[in-house]
Amino acid sequence: MKVVFRVDASLDMGSGHVMRCLTLADELGRCGFECAFISRKQPGDLIDEIKTRGYVVYELPECDTSADNHLAHSHWLKGGWERDAQESEAIFKRLTAGWLVVDHYGIDKTWEQRLRVCVKNVLVIDDLADRKHDCDILLDQNLGRTDQMYRPLVPESCRILTGCHYALLRPEFKCYRERSLGYRKGKAHIDRVLVTMGGVDKDNHTEKALYALALSSLDDNTEITVVLGRQAPWFAEVEAQATNSRFNIRVLSNVYNMAQLMSKSDLAIGAAGSTSWERCCLGLPTLMCVLADNQRGIAKALEQAGAAALVADPVERFSAQINNFKQSSQALSHISTLAASLVDGKGAERVASQLERPL
Repeated sequence: MKVVFRVDASLDMGSGHVMRCLTLADELGRCGFECAFISRKQPGDLIDEIKTRGYVVYELPECDTSADNHLAHSHWLKGGWERDAQESEAIFKRLTAGWLVVDHYGIDKTWEQRLRVCVKNVLVIDDLADRKHDCDILLDQNLGRTDQMYRPLVPESCRILTGCHYALLRPEFKCYRERSLGYRKGKAHIDRVLVTMGGVDKDNHTEKALYALALSSLDDNTEITVVLGRQAPWFAEVEAQATNSRFNIRVLSNVYNMAQLMSKSDLAIGAAGSTSWERCCLGLPTLMCVLADNQRGIAKALEQAGAAALVADPVERFSAQINNFKQSSQALSHISTLAASLVDGKGAERVASQLERPL
């Protein structure tokens, strides 16, 4: 059976939507499904990355305008929903697809109903619970989400999957989970720090993190690894900052061993996006930064669960938080234990099995 994903990446929306769809596509491929993607060309898109991963991509033409604003994130769907639905429908009519997977804050029930003429089953991936959908399965992988939050927004027959039990993680995180948790037992020092502010980091929060680290009392021989997408607008500036640091800082892009990097890190400073679940799976203590409004709910839920700490402003307080972690191995261990209890790395398997079950 063929599954077609409608998902975008851009400088505004970042790379997380595409990356989690690729994770699900890989898992569905292992289950015998054939997957393809529909994605719009725009600055910051990941169309080449999707192709590199071996998938066919049907490209929607670049468009700078948004034709409507009936949703909070309508501006993310370039050209407006009617144009996007028309262009997507033209592609679907050439395909024989059993499932459509939609992961886009700019798409709601109106777009999905239009595509119903071309495909029988629809899975929607969402994080916001702020608009209605016409779908057969609704997935929200975020901590604190409940079925009741989505029940008024979807058809009565819709199967709702909520909570980080369904977090879409690549298999490598499940594979590295045991050794990562074992590494943290009895670990009393911060020797390695991982900084991950998303693939784009258009506002250069990485610079702020490196500045806070420079002000901290961490030893000069502390190893700092920065992971940043090559399309990030501040990549060269971050590399220059790393060169002039008192630390040994590596700036990496096109990383395919994130689980390994996380499993060998003692502290992460990162965005409160989808990588939050990767860090939880590996029990990696984290100082979270909220980089977009849609990340506030994730950050609040993780902080309330004691599974991560939220970065404080100004940068001097941010630096003090790093010092507190350095001085308290007990605090690091406590956060690690609580984080690891939330995510086991099997979410993609659970979601894929739902597409195999009769509706």
